[in-house]
Amino acid sequence: MDEVDLVVVGFGGAGAAAAITAHDAGARVVVLEKQADGAHTPSTRMSGGLVMAVDTAADGAAYLDACAGGMIPADVTAAWADSATDVLDWLGKTAGLTFSRINTAEHPDLPGASGVGVYQPGEAAFRLDPSAGGGDALFAAVAAAVHSREIEIRWSTPAQRLVVEDGRVVGVSTAAGEIRARHGVVLACGGYEFDENLKRDNLRAYPVHFYGNPGNTGDGVRMAQAAGAGLWHMNTMIGRAIGHFPLDTADGGWLNFIINIDPPGHVIVDKRGSRYADETMQAQLLHGFYYEMLRYDYDRAEYSRIPSWWVFDERRRAAGPLTLSHIGAVKVGLYDWSPDNSAEIDRGWIARGDTVAQAAAAAGMDDPDALARTVAEYNEACASGVDALGRAAETLVPLDSPPYYCVPLYPGGSNTCGGPVRDAGGRVLDPYDVPVPGLYAAGELGQPVGMLYPADGANLSEAFCFGRIAARTALGS
Repeated sequence: MDEVDLVVVGFGGAGAAAAITAHDAGARVVVLEKQADGAHTPSTRMSGGLVMAVDTAADGAAYLDACAGGMIPADVTAAWADSATDVLDWLGKTAGLTFSRINTAEHPDLPGASGVGVYQPGEAAFRLDPSAGGGDALFAAVAAAVHSREIEIRWSTPAQRLVVEDGRVVGVSTAAGEIRARHGVVLACGGYEFDENLKRDNLRAYPVHFYGNPGNTGDGVRMAQAAGAGLWHMNTMIGRAIGHFPLDTADGGWLNFIINIDPPGHVIVDKRGSRYADETMQAQLLHGFYYEMLRYDYDRAEYSRIPSWWVFDERRRAAGPLTLSHIGAVKVGLYDWSPDNSAEIDRGWIARGDTVAQAAAAAGMDDPDALARTVAEYNEACASGVDALGRAAETLVPLDSPPYYCVPLYPGGSNTCGGPVRDAGGRVLDPYDVPVPGLYAAGELGQPVGMLYPADGANLSEAFCFGRIAARTALGS
């Protein structure tokens, strides 16, 4: 039977931060990773590589509290904010990374927002600049820092159960045997983006799809529950409108993609062909548009905006891929999206028509003529410069360059947020808010994000911050 000081479950950003921190404090650490070395797709690697940091702990805590909407205890957000004051320095010293400040808080009118910044590795010229390498480059630098230390990574070793003795978590059970942990276990194994039952039972709508790590199947939720953990904000997620497309393989399956509807023009409609929200949030890849997609029509007993439909013309088709190639499935090699979208048109993922109605019919919309009328009304708004849903005049570019295209969009995004309840030290709590001895968590598994996503890079900020916090707490340092 193996015995080490700390077992970390999951080798993503949070797991790497926990492992490095524990090792540098003198602990012997083993990281258990369910995926194989050559097929490793952690959410950090699939991300845009942005990291949120704060100028002062006070501003950061005020802002994170406001975004949480009462869902996160103040001492937990304060702990994150305090750690976020030096997270960039830690990444610089640990992984040799430098950063450019390229954005601000997503909700600038909330308290403390002026003290929040978004940073991208390298000499990024603009937000999500692909020349900076995205999350792939960032994770490679952090992973190199792990590999440079005497930290053992056990690939293709999924954790099956937590070992609990006398109420204390003392190790992890795997198919290869049990590994004991003198100081406890840090769960950093992601959310439940690819567990349909957990999503159906907990998220605000269904179906919802994600373009994050396909290995995130709710393992940590189940292990923590079995060890006595309470759960919190299981209905929260980091959301956008995304693409969800079938694979033409023998065993079926689907792939999910971040969707970039820019440049305009663009229109997004519900099942009946009506616009329902300003599309600018989606065009800017902000994290609020998916809330607009969750409406339940109680008269028809259906989610009337799932799927929604995005219609555009030849100008957008020719402008470049509908996804971002340095984020998600394309970046980690799960799919190679064609530069001109032609392969995806051939696959049937993008429906085409000489008219708007023909494109809608090809896509499978119930009332193609309704979409045609909506586009005609939108084009009239473009001519007048006044949009009934409040879109800014400069975004009102008409759809008048055939052929036309139609794509289904679903609520989804990078990750779920729910999981085991944790305190300011990263300790996992039971349903009575009492720590489960020896159990800690970090990263998107129970991350302290509430109603509003604070800023680009908040996921990675939290992962690196609470990975360090959890390891320090476990070791009593």
